[in-house]
Amino acid sequence: MRRAARHTNGFIGNIASVAFLIVALLSLNHVWNLKTVLGIQIEVGWNKILDRIGDDRFNLYIYVLNISTFFVYWTIGLAYLLMELTAWPKCLFQRKVQPNVVIDKEKLFSLFRVNLFNQCFVVVPYSIFGYYFLMYNGTAPPVREVPTLLRFVADLVILVPAQEIFVYYTHRMFHHRLLYKWTHKWHHEWSTPVALSSMYNHPLDQLIGNILPVSIGLALTNSHFFTQWLWFTWSAMRSLNDHSGYRLFAFPSPVRHDFHHQKSTECFAVWAWGPLDYLHGTDKVFRAKIAAGELSH
Repeated sequence: MRRAARHTNGFIGNIASVAFLIVALLSLNHVWNLKTVLGIQIEVGWNKILDRIGDDRFNLYIYVLNISTFFVYWTIGLAYLLMELTAWPKCLFQRKVQPNVVIDKEKLFSLFRVNLFNQCFVVVPYSIFGYYFLMYNGTAPPVREVPTLLRFVADLVILVPAQEIFVYYTHRMFHHRLLYKWTHKWHHEWSTPVALSSMYNHPLDQLIGNILPVSIGLALTNSHFFTQWLWFTWSAMRSLNDHSGYRLFAFPSPVRHDFHHQKSTECFAVWAWGPLDYLHGTDKVFRAKIAAGELSH
């Protein structure tokens, strides 16, 4: 009962922490307002970057956004994979969720092949479509404009729940018996996921279950390019962490999603505290194991 109470308190604490962070950021909006010294410095620095790489919208939305996101994805993903294959450094390897499971090296070629296919033939074409959709609407903020902190936080208030809602329901949709066997089952070939398995998906699953939930909020908020760049970078890092199988630093614990790969009827949500899982009761077994001390969150 005490462990269950601690889990409940942790859930409430996470919500309270997010609420406090939002309130704190809103109260500090003047810090990032373009009229302040720091705000001006941020915009000047951003414009210096654009002076170097150019401010052509097509190049920024297609080349810069994809190349920077792919760079983050492969750099972090390969670092995790190297640690997995070499069991080094020991201090980090000891924080593995399933320490007794060894990666199947014969699956690595397929892992790289599916990742590269999805990036080249799903992500890039979608970004091109998104760019022309944005240009058709004609409402995109200037790329050299940096959002105020208030605007940035307001965007996050939409982006975060939009991602959670779309990930949860599309994820459950792909677990339906009519779809699972020929789509999402690919992803669950990795019963013990590694970071790079986050993009090991059937192309349709990659498009609807991964890309749309991340980008739908950007369309709703008409976010600045600056915000989109940060959001895609953070989303790639979060997805890698969720599939990494390691409890590292201050990152959210991947135990919940790791459990989903073991028991595919539980834990469909993207966020560490799983609000929609809690609402729909799709994490009851997971919470029971946490309360019983069988899992360490």
